[in-house]
Amino acid sequence: MTQRAGTSPDGGVARLLIAIPLGALIALAIASMIGWVVLGLPVSAYDPLKMPQFVWYYRGDPRVVKAMAGGLAGGVTLLAGLIYALWARGAPLHGAARFANERELKRHGFRSATGIVVGRKSGRFLTFGGSEHVLVEAPTRSGKGVGIVIPNLLTWQGSVVVLDVKRENFDASAGFRAHYGQDVFLFNPTDRQGCTACYNPLAYIDRSDRDDVIIELQKIATMLFVAPDRGEAFWANGARTGFAGVGAWLAETSDEPLTMGAIYRYLTEGDARSFFKKELANPSLNLSTGCRTALSDFAGGSDNSFADIKKTITNVLGLWLNPLVDAATSASDFDLRDLRNRHISIYLGVSPDELDRIAPLYNLLFQQLIDLNVRELPDDTTPVPVLVILDEFARLGRASVIASAFSYVAGYGIRLLPVIQSRSQLRGVYGEYVADEIVANCGVEVAFTPKELRVANELSDRIGYVGQESVTRSLTINGLLANRSKSISEQRRALLLPQELMQLPSDRLILLRGGIPPVIGTKIAYFKNRFFKKRALPAPIVPALEKQAVVTIAPAPFRDMTTEELEGNPAHPIRPEDIRIEDYPSFDPDLVSLDGRGNASLVIEEGDENG
Repeated sequence: MTQRAGTSPDGGVARLLIAIPLGALIALAIASMIGWVVLGLPVSAYDPLKMPQFVWYYRGDPRVVKAMAGGLAGGVTLLAGLIYALWARGAPLHGAARFANERELKRHGFRSATGIVVGRKSGRFLTFGGSEHVLVEAPTRSGKGVGIVIPNLLTWQGSVVVLDVKRENFDASAGFRAHYGQDVFLFNPTDRQGCTACYNPLAYIDRSDRDDVIIELQKIATMLFVAPDRGEAFWANGARTGFAGVGAWLAETSDEPLTMGAIYRYLTEGDARSFFKKELANPSLNLSTGCRTALSDFAGGSDNSFADIKKTITNVLGLWLNPLVDAATSASDFDLRDLRNRHISIYLGVSPDELDRIAPLYNLLFQQLIDLNVRELPDDTTPVPVLVILDEFARLGRASVIASAFSYVAGYGIRLLPVIQSRSQLRGVYGEYVADEIVANCGVEVAFTPKELRVANELSDRIGYVGQESVTRSLTINGLLANRSKSISEQRRALLLPQELMQLPSDRLILLRGGIPPVIGTKIAYFKNRFFKKRALPAPIVPALEKQAVVTIAPAPFRDMTTEELEGNPAHPIRPEDIRIEDYPSFDPDLVSLDGRGNASLVIEEGDENG
């Protein structure tokens, strides 16, 4: 017995060649019969073989012409109905999946002049226009950078913010974007040479408005201290309150820049609980109600609860132990609120080994980007579209603001381009429900050749199934007699089997979009394409930061002034033993400067009673 799946050779074209002339003869016979009856002639005298001669003989009679024309129209209508009844089928039992054609690509926006570049097909770019988001599912080392990220950085005309692991995106595209008038920034706070722009997440807070201070600090605290889906949320909530209270206290009582590093130092220097209790009891401090309430809640608990909540805060803010990060976040060279009214390109640089450590800061920046740009509806003052490329999206950690933004941020002129390795990676961070919601809110999914069978199975199911004829032949031999039989049945088959997906050429990709069959395209390699190679301009030089630490936060007592000093004579050089640091274990020098070799020099100003 042999079995073969596919269309049988005696169908298709052969049947069509027979059906067309046979259908035409049947239509003419029906037409002549109708015309004969319309003329009132006896049916018994009707002979279809003689009708051509009859019509030709009476071709000048208007009644015959009219009757035969009506008969022809009726015959064609009846034949069409008969064909439809015989040939039309219901919905295929096993599906009718197929790949999209060129007309469908144009109708669904894949041939737009501007938009997100997702690949190539038939020698032309596949550029998805509109305002919907695009999700890229690509295994590691599959070419998502050279095929998706960099091509969009070389074509997107609006503002862009991109996570730039290894700084390859900056080197490949920053020169082009700067050449055409964009303000380009590389925020790379862990760069050992200090070559980075600055961004202070707290810089936009209006310190003169005490209500605004506590509101903005609460928002930031919610982004930083994520409550677990399961388990106790007490510590996260306590950390939010403590962070907001300390930040508000700093904003209201000090001229020191309001930075994450400053908040971290106030929490870790000395006995923070006793210090803030004294501040609350100080009648000369005119603290706002929100600040006083938050600080009281934070410092008023038991020693154990205060220590645990404080540890929750410092665990997240521990990144600011790094003096490079502290310096890079002490001021701001760019304002995220300007992205929609100015052409700005922000590259978030990081080396692969630093990504997990810097992730909380970048996670916060992306969430602030969303929060600050959806406070006002877009109008004529915000004409610039924004593309946010979330490379290694899942590795940034859970970001509730971004997760929910997929459902509404497109209305504010912001498009998101998250890049993940697989759906399971996304589900591991956000859970199944939120991960599926993120995917559902992306208008297009770009899938590269999968490397895991589980991913290939899921993708194969989503592409769909088709029904194919399965021909079975059998041969039975009984003595000198042989009996042959053939049976045809329809079987279900995936349009692309999992193993076929895993064996796709490495330069292929699949596009999935609702309302259109799947699309098989070709990846872009920007360094092989003349269009992109012409745009490869040298990247701008990023100057190094001045390596200088901040003013101390702890008061340091000094010796009494000498008579000479009281009379205005030059101060004697201060000696280390003149400072009673044993009474103030949290003492820091006023200023720490680093020379080019990394040596630290301490500067302590004399005569300052506040240290």
